[in-house]
Amino acid sequence: MADEDPAFGVAVIGKVIKGWDGERLVRYLFSEGKYNEHANPTVVAAWQGDPDALQPLRDGPGDFDFAPDEIGKLARHVNAAAAAAGLPSAQPEPGSPGYTKHGYVWHLPVAIEAADGELDAKTWRRIAEDMLAETGIAVPGDAGACRWIAVHHGKSIGGNDHVHIAAILVRQDTGKRFYPSNDFKAVRRVARKWEKALKLRFTADPDAFAQIATATRGEQEKAARRASEGDEGMLRAEAGAAARVQLRQVILEQAAIADGPEDLVDRLQANGVLVELVRDDSGQIRGWSVAAVGDVSAKTGEPIWFAPSRHLGADTSWPRITARWQTPPPASTGPARSPHEVLTGAAETVRSATTTVRERPEQMRAVARELQEVVVSWAAVADGAARRGPLSRAAWALDPATRTARGLPPVPAAGAATKLRAVAREIAEVRLLSGRGQQRDASSQLAVAVAELLLEIAAWHQTYERATAARSAETAAAHVSAHGNESGSRVLVGAAASTGSGGRAPTPVIRRAPSPVPKQIESGRRPEARPDTRTAGELPPKRKDRR
Repeated sequence: MADEDPAFGVAVIGKVIKGWDGERLVRYLFSEGKYNEHANPTVVAAWQGDPDALQPLRDGPGDFDFAPDEIGKLARHVNAAAAAAGLPSAQPEPGSPGYTKHGYVWHLPVAIEAADGELDAKTWRRIAEDMLAETGIAVPGDAGACRWIAVHHGKSIGGNDHVHIAAILVRQDTGKRFYPSNDFKAVRRVARKWEKALKLRFTADPDAFAQIATATRGEQEKAARRASEGDEGMLRAEAGAAARVQLRQVILEQAAIADGPEDLVDRLQANGVLVELVRDDSGQIRGWSVAAVGDVSAKTGEPIWFAPSRHLGADTSWPRITARWQTPPPASTGPARSPHEVLTGAAETVRSATTTVRERPEQMRAVARELQEVVVSWAAVADGAARRGPLSRAAWALDPATRTARGLPPVPAAGAATKLRAVAREIAEVRLLSGRGQQRDASSQLAVAVAELLLEIAAWHQTYERATAARSAETAAAHVSAHGNESGSRVLVGAAASTGSGGRAPTPVIRRAPSPVPKQIESGRRPEARPDTRTAGELPPKRKDRR
């Protein structure tokens, strides 16, 4: 159960929308919508218990053929308490009478995923009533509570059955504004209850792992326009994704395979990322900004800069991203291992990590994060220049399942996670994998091991009802399985079990299959980077206009 976005489908509940013009909101809910996404607007629940009595009358066969002033009459009826109290229909200026940060008009779109079908009007009514009661906006038996309605729109463009709940946060008996406490959490609790009762897909999960910076609608629309014109953005990132998303993907990849801060900057610039370092008075680097080549402001034509720690995720701040190089890796005491030996050793380490987290689940957070380093490094050397093969897709999908900005040091101190970090570095040093001969078999072994650990991570997330993170890990396992299949082994990945038995996932099964015919991979277009005039070892200068 989720917020519904008519342009981009379903998203996990993000926020309750609070505004100032109740009548305008009601008129919008009975219009065709900004994107023509509304269909047959119907009042399915209301504060007075009789939604049918509030349904505007129609004078024609169309969904929006309402009789004159029917919508206006309903809008005034719903907003009556606010009008009687003399509340403004627009936010007052700061410092003026009546100013508050948030308005008194409470709007919550609620949707179910397309795969869950449709709910009847009675069920939507009970869901809406539960949400209003849990938030305190309209508790059963409180005759003086706030006025509200729930309007059903059928299915959105993305196929999601949904309703919009609109409430006027002004009590009818006193005319005073009502301020719900922790309404966002209350809505989540009700959503989770109904998801369990109706056996819907879990989407309203209070999941810190899934809290990554997401692109705005404007950024998504810009990326879609650029993609339609043949510009899919940076080569080594998800094709057609917003610049914010691509920047994060490229930074995580290049940090996993770089040898140090200078090498990281060089690699980023070679892959279409503009980098500006911010220094203090002593010359020490205290932060950085990044921008994607070609992602410019429509007004100024200048690059759009992002502060990674704020806009891309806390784990991409300069101190955290460079912490991996603060301590030099242990010196190798033996001869360099061949690529297939590196992959075989990596598979063994991953299997050992799986055993560890089954016995000691408290290490799961750190292991999940370091497994992403392994997958990212592996993708960088195995997917080729196109950087859009199964392993790359696995790394992108896994990201929400490894969000561990809170409570973990940037570099693991000990345990299975430390060994996985070492494996990631060793894979990165291979630089290129052919996928043939002994490498093919070793790659298949690693695919099986990684897929099994990913399913273990997914099951662990499901144990704590973190549905978004669990789906991310399952999707990543499927992509790793696809790579294993291409390598010549059949890797069957089952869905993770949502049990409480230690979060144990089923073990993938292997069947030998004939080697596939090698496929040509088109390299695509590499965006032009800004010419680099620095001398060897020199880092970029400080930007004065960093936002």
